[in-house]
Amino acid sequence: MIHPDGGTSIEVDDRVAPGAPVPAGPVSPARADQPQPIQPWRIGDPGRAFTEVQPRFGDTLDTPDTVLDGGQLGPLAVYAASARGLAHRQVGTPRQDAYGLGLSEDGRWLVVTVADGVSAGRYSHRAAQLVARHATRQVGQLMSGREALLPQADWYGVFQHLSQLILAAGRQKLKLLPERVAEAMATTATILVCATDAKDDLRPVQVAWFGDSPAWLIEPNRNWRCLTDIKGFGQEVSSSAVAALPKLPEDPTKLSVREQMVPPQAVLLVMSDGVGDPLGDGSGQVGEALARAWSGEPASALDFAMQVGFGRKGFDDDRTVVGVWDPQGSWP
Repeated sequence: MIHPDGGTSIEVDDRVAPGAPVPAGPVSPARADQPQPIQPWRIGDPGRAFTEVQPRFGDTLDTPDTVLDGGQLGPLAVYAASARGLAHRQVGTPRQDAYGLGLSEDGRWLVVTVADGVSAGRYSHRAAQLVARHATRQVGQLMSGREALLPQADWYGVFQHLSQLILAAGRQKLKLLPERVAEAMATTATILVCATDAKDDLRPVQVAWFGDSPAWLIEPNRNWRCLTDIKGFGQEVSSSAVAALPKLPEDPTKLSVREQMVPPQAVLLVMSDGVGDPLGDGSGQVGEALARAWSGEPASALDFAMQVGFGRKGFDDDRTVVGVWDPQGSWP
């Protein structure tokens, strides 16, 4: 079962107590006989572009502006949304993010993939779509029937295969010269695997990633814990260079793989840097607002998509988040 790509308004503002709902503008008296408009989600100052940009359609048959999913995968609740950022909406260029989600054939493992196409590549959205679809299916097949998580060598084989698929697509379908494929279609890839059932109040989780699309969990106390790396953390000088497929280190041990045991009450989240960058280390205003919103299962996929697309001044990249909740987990 694989989806290859595919609210209530709350504004968090410095002038109000955290968690207090604030209308986006003047409020007219409600009339019971008329539907009420849905207010956009804002965290702090959304910036003028959030309300003034008029989205331009791109090739919606190739890459829709927004995709979303929500429901049960095995015993887990999974919600996902991917939306064009303001920068792409303004000029009518494609959404370069993609996600995939599905179960292993035996239903024991959930697989989530988030891919973020590199902005400079004209066809990077194609690379992201390809990775989201094939990575989810391939890892699901590898995990079927397994008791334990994947070893490093298997993960490297997965990423090698994804790189080869990108190179083949660039050469055969887009007629690109081999040396030009990586420039034209490059993408990050973050793949999360977790057991659908928790044993002894713990759930095994494994993340393999290449690039800057992070995976996080929200702990029962609503603190954020990064399962990958926090972008720029510990670096004296920040860099705009992004590690991305189809380029891959020759040494398999250089591929990042991490395992954790997490409580069933924790919320697992895989996202592109369109959300990861404003989130930062999770301790600020964005982390507080999203932890409050996502501490419990979303009311609907539409609510979740509204929250993923929150307005925040200075952040106009594409937005993608896949979240996993255990309905059996109880919050304190």
